[in-house]
Amino acid sequence: MKREISIALVALALVPSQAVAAECEVKACIQVYTQDGHIVIEGRKGSGPKASTSPVPAPITTPKPKVTKKVVVPPKPKVKSTRKPSVIVQSKKPTVKKTQSPATSLEDKLIESIPTAGISYQPSFSPLIQTPVYFWSDIPTLVTKKIEIVGEVVTVRLHPTFIWHYGDGVFFLTHKVGAPFPEGEIRHTYSKAGTYLIELVTRWDGEFEIDGVSQQIPGRITTVSVLPITVVAAPIRFMN
Repeated sequence: MKREISIALVALALVPSQAVAAECEVKACIQVYTQDGHIVIEGRKGSGPKASTSPVPAPITTPKPKVTKKVVVPPKPKVKSTRKPSVIVQSKKPTVKKTQSPATSLEDKLIESIPTAGISYQPSFSPLIQTPVYFWSDIPTLVTKKIEIVGEVVTVRLHPTFIWHYGDGVFFLTHKVGAPFPEGEIRHTYSKAGTYLIELVTRWDGEFEIDGVSQQIPGRITTVSVLPITVVAAPIRFMN
């Protein structure tokens, strides 16, 4: 199921459908929505046929016969008369040229993919229990894309929200991407040794803008990234 919204450089949702159709004949109608984990941009402008071809016969030209000059022969006794050589002209078949009429409507559909977040943590090798582990992602806090469709430039802005599941029943929600030690604010301390499955859920919300008019993109895109982490216990040393 897809949810969609139209914008024709004015607030189309506030006018009747007939007025929207009339707007699309003059201005571009743009639809931006989410579908199957992608951003879909559809554009339409005009209401006539996209393109048509009609054959137009070319004029028929018949080549003129060649004219041969008479050879003047002085009179001699018993001169035989010669006939003029006959010229057979073979007419050419008329050629048909196709003329392409200009398109009066434009339609296009573009699909944009969403980046999948990568997971990193520190210390990267055998983190210890009772010691903070720092986590971060390689996704920026704002993704901006400019797409040209049916002669219009659509600016799409996407904002991620991160939900970190640390694998031990604890989760953390944030709009920040995190960082390594010491600046990182996304950190977790494991109390027991073992292998845990880190799950990062990224929820994408956004809006699109055309010619200064901004509109929220309906729907939401969710991506999931997973990475195992093995936490070990600190070695115990007995001192005499």
